[in-house]
Amino acid sequence: MINLVDELLAVCGALVGGARYGLKIRLPHALVMTVLFHNDLSKKEKLRYIFKLGFEHAANLASFATIYKASLVSLKWCSRRLRLAKDDKRLVMLLCKYIVDGPSPGVVAPTSMAGQPERAYHALLAGATGGYVVWGKYSSVNYQIVLYLTSRILIGLSKRCWEKFSPIEYKNMLQHPKTYSLLSAAVWGVVMVLFEETPHVLHRSLKTSMDEIYRYQISSFSSHSTIDDDKGEV
Repeated sequence: MINLVDELLAVCGALVGGARYGLKIRLPHALVMTVLFHNDLSKKEKLRYIFKLGFEHAANLASFATIYKASLVSLKWCSRRLRLAKDDKRLVMLLCKYIVDGPSPGVVAPTSMAGQPERAYHALLAGATGGYVVWGKYSSVNYQIVLYLTSRILIGLSKRCWEKFSPIEYKNMLQHPKTYSLLSAAVWGVVMVLFEETPHVLHRSLKTSMDEIYRYQISSFSSHSTIDDDKGEV
């Protein structure tokens, strides 16, 4: 059926890779953000906070990667077992096939490598399962990752649609001066309207960064001049 040893190694590799990557990405980011925006904390509290964020990111990535890979193994095993019982017309068996392989089974890849999905539908199910179990618990780290993925997904979907329906290469289209200029204009126009009109709807880190830029006030030179002038007149 499937090579359980190779599949198990793929699951373990995802566990280690997720933890390693989470620490590598989160620790430098947490260090910079804590130094810049958490001056109210002591040095000991800052270190504790940095390592807390780093551990959370690493643990969540490792957990998600493990659940994802383990789910793929389970779905692959179930799919192949159900395929062997293809002549079984029982309602329960048909329901199981529908759940495991989806409404449109499509092309089967029974020789898929260890740790890889048998079908694209399996990646959807496994990803959704891990997303619900791990990233479904709200925290600042989880929320940032969801926001990061959302923007990448929108770009990825637009690229996929463009490649499917347009003869022009997506990269060339995006790098076209006029096209990219319009994209930048739309993005910055919308974000500035949100910041000026309803800043509370923006993510806290984005709002904090924009406050640093657009709400920063230098000590009024004119007010000092007026005081000096008043003293002079007195």
